[in-house]
Order: sequence, then C-alpha cells, then structure tokens
Amino acid sequence: MYFCLMKHVFMKTYIKLIFILFLIAPELIYAQIVSGTIFDIPQQKIYLNSYTGLFMETVDSVMMEHDGSIVFKVPLVKGMYQIETASGLAFDFLYDNSDVNFIVKNPDDLNSIEFIRSDINSDWLRYKTLKTRTFSLQHLLKPILREYDKKTDFYRQTQQEYDKLQHSFRNFTDELLVNNDNYAATLIKVDRPQIINLDDDFEKQREDMISHYFDDIDFRDTTLIPTNVLTTKIIDYLSLSQLPNQTPSQLQISMIIGIDHVLKLATADYSMYKFVLQYLMDGFNELGFNDVVDYMSNLPYFNSFEMTDRQQYELAAIVESYSRVKIGEQAPMIDSKTIDGENFSLNDISTDYTIVFFWSITCDHCLEIIKEMKTFLDDNPNYTLISVSVIGDAKKVQKLVKKEGLSGYFYSDGLGWKSPVVESYAVSSTPAIFVLDKDKKIILKPFDFEELKRFAK
Repeated sequence: MYFCLMKHVFMKTYIKLIFILFLIAPELIYAQIVSGTIFDIPQQKIYLNSYTGLFMETVDSVMMEHDGSIVFKVPLVKGMYQIETASGLAFDFLYDNSDVNFIVKNPDDLNSIEFIRSDINSDWLRYKTLKTRTFSLQHLLKPILREYDKKTDFYRQTQQEYDKLQHSFRNFTDELLVNNDNYAATLIKVDRPQIINLDDDFEKQREDMISHYFDDIDFRDTTLIPTNVLTTKIIDYLSLSQLPNQTPSQLQISMIIGIDHVLKLATADYSMYKFVLQYLMDGFNELGFNDVVDYMSNLPYFNSFEMTDRQQYELAAIVESYSRVKIGEQAPMIDSKTIDGENFSLNDISTDYTIVFFWSITCDHCLEIIKEMKTFLDDNPNYTLISVSVIGDAKKVQKLVKKEGLSGYFYSDGLGWKSPVVESYAVSSTPAIFVLDKDKKIILKPFDFEELKRFAK
C-alpha cells in the first residue's frame, strides 16, 4: 500500500514537472537574448554581427518593430558582437552568457547608448568613451611635443597636460579592474595603452613599448579570439616594428621579426596559435608581403607544444594553399577557355615570362594597372599576360580589354572568390600578380606594379 501511494505521488509530481517544463521550454531554447530599442530611425533591418579578430560575420538579422524595438533570440558564445542597422549605425557590445538589453536614445550620438542590467557592457562603454576622448586630446598635444623646444615653458606645460591625461586614464582603468572581475575587465586590461615616459627620447620610448607591449596579455585566454581587441593589439605592436624611410624589403624584415615574437607567445595555446597564424597569413597575403607569408608558411615554433595528428593537419592545411604559390614553386595549372571561347593552357605559352594577373572590375587600383599593362607588354614582348577577372561581368571585361587594346589570355568563370583558379593561387584580394619563368615556376610576386617594372628592367 505504501509503495502504491509513493508511486502515485511520484507520478503526480513528475507530470507536474513535465507540465512546467513544457510551459518554459521556449525560454530554455532562447535563453540567450539580445534586445533593445533604437529611437528616431525608420523601421529597417537590423543585423547582429560577431567578431573573430577583425573579421566579422552576420549571425542573425531581424526587422525592427514600429516602436524601434529589436529582439534577437539566437545561441551565442562569449565574445564581442556588433549591432548594425541597414542605414549604417553600428556599435559593439560584449556577451558573457547573460541577456543584453540596450537603449539608443539618439542614433547620431553613440554616447546616448545605455545598457540595462549589464555591468560588463556598462564598464566597456565607459572605458571606450573615455579612451576615445583621451586619445583625441592627446592627438592635439602630440605635434607640440614633437616640434617645440623642450626647454620652453609651453613645452613643459604641454608635457604636464599629456602626462595628466595618460595617468588619469590609467587610474580610471585601474579602478575598474579592482572593482570588477568580469569579461570587460579582461578586455580592458589587454586593450589599455602603456604609460609613456616623455622625458625619454623617441627611440627609448619605442624600445620600452616593444619590450612590455604584451605584459598584460594571457595568450592562453581563448576568449580574446572572438573579439577585435587582441588582433588590434597585435597590429599596433607590428606598427612599432616599422622605422621611417624603410624600403619594402626592410619593412618585411621588420614585420618578420615582430611576427616571430607574436607567434612565440601564441604557442601558449594551440587554438590561439592557430588563430594568430591564420589571421596574420591572411592579412599579409592581402597586403602582398610575400616574404612575410613565406616565413609563416614554415610554421615557426611548430614543435614548441604537443599537438594531435588532427591539429597538425589543421595547421598544415592553413599554410598549404600559400605554400603552393611560394617563389620557386611550380605555378598551379590554368587550362580552360578565354572569355572569347578560345582554348588555352598555361603550358602552351612559350615566352620567357608569363604574368598571371588577378583583378576585379570594381577595384580602382586594378583598373590603373590595366591601363599601364598595355605599355608594359609593348615594351616587353618576352612577357605574356594571363588575366583572371575575379569580380566582373564577362561582357564588361571584354569591353574594357578591347578599349585598352590589351593582348593575352583573358579568363573569367563567374565564380568569384570560389573560382578554382583563384583558390589554387591562394588569392584573397585584388590586385594580385605572379610572374612565372619559361618553366612556369613562380619567380616573383611583386608588391606593386612598380616592382614588376623594376624587375623587367
């Protein structure tokens, strides 16, 4: 009898629990909510974007209500996100497994943003607002500190004002870090600038900054990856590696030295190393810094930490596409039809040199090179051009080629960045130029068209 009674009570409780779960199930599914209201803008589409370094992708989009309210119900991971309107308003926020609610009172003034019951975003907004204001004032003072005589009263007053600004900002961030132990504090500690000793000369200031630039960064903290904070810090560090009046070759050497240090620090964690490697390879490939990309293709510090076979394969896959187009390698085959329907193959070209030129009709710099290319080919008959149009309607390309009187082979498959030819040459931006020798080996990846002309001479 006792067991029957207990069974009855258990079943009744169980059914009640099921009923409660059924009622709250929608809230469990959409436990992560980003919502807010933007006043004084027309009803329009609103986008929720996520950061991975400086790269951004859209996570979700909704149509705002007539009253300006917005609700995103989508699973999120800890990181930095952006709200973007179709009309161009954009602002960042942090997500740390808690709902985010915001109000934008004046779309023309981002200082009017308020976050409701979100300490990390209130702290982050206060920090970014004061940082912007401090940097603006320091920017006004820097020309005086660079140009004026250090012995004058005006210089000393300016120096005192600059010091006051940087120490005031540091004290503000110290207070935030002491009183808060949250995601915003983690990012603020990484993002905030160093104190500069204005009594030192420029070179000493630079050396001190380089030596201590990453003191406050824990490269084991992978929550830095889904933000733009770490990548911005790395780019700023690499900019310190540059010196005035460097040649392109000297600049690339400086970048390699800086990148070597960054990658060494990134070995603290496999995911961090993989992220930093991919980010830097993509970025410097777009800039045309071929020596830098080739250096990273050798996977510096590859043996500094233990990896699984799968992880080794992942890193190898990152560099493989770039390794295929290193100087000295056999150029990937191009065997297809031109935009005029003519069959052609890379191996059919018999001139001493072949130029493989990737360009887009929407790229102004590409169009400038197109105009110069005819003169170059006329002056250098031992070169043959293969033009690969990444973005651009074939008919428009035909019209432009005819107008400029260019000779060569003109290819466009209409697949854009997904084109097998584009992917085989690891092209991620236009313009991109490869010079091949008679054996179709890559002998030059010029930084710009001027470098190609110097090579030809």
